[in-house]
Amino acid sequence: MSLAHTPASTNDRLTRVQQLTLNTWRLAAAKLEREQQSETALEQAAVHALLAILRDVRVPWELFVRHAHAGPDFVLIRSLVQKRTREEDLAHDVLDTAFLLRWNELVADGSGPEELPPLGSTRVPPDCAPRASH
Repeated sequence: MSLAHTPASTNDRLTRVQQLTLNTWRLAAAKLEREQQSETALEQAAVHALLAILRDVRVPWELFVRHAHAGPDFVLIRSLVQKRTREEDLAHDVLDTAFLLRWNELVADGSGPEELPPLGSTRVPPDCAPRASH
């Protein structure tokens, strides 16, 4: 699936990959919010520094392409926040939170793409379920 899709109209729907990416951004923002303490001041500063840079993106769809090539943005974050253990590191969450904040700014007027509904359950009908062999 290509992330470089530019829709003809702003009423297009997100692709499944784009929806999953957006959901990941939301989870990262929630995690960063839960972790807010005095020790995360640099992470919060990094979010706002990257958000300021992301304001050059004018179309919501372009955020997905930018995120797929976010190496330089991640270098900026790493220059601002201290490296922690893998379990405690928030650098990726900082990156994703900044992208989510910019997304929210761009779609605040309601002109953004339609999001996909949640995936339904993948229950197998009883008559199609594998049978235990004896």
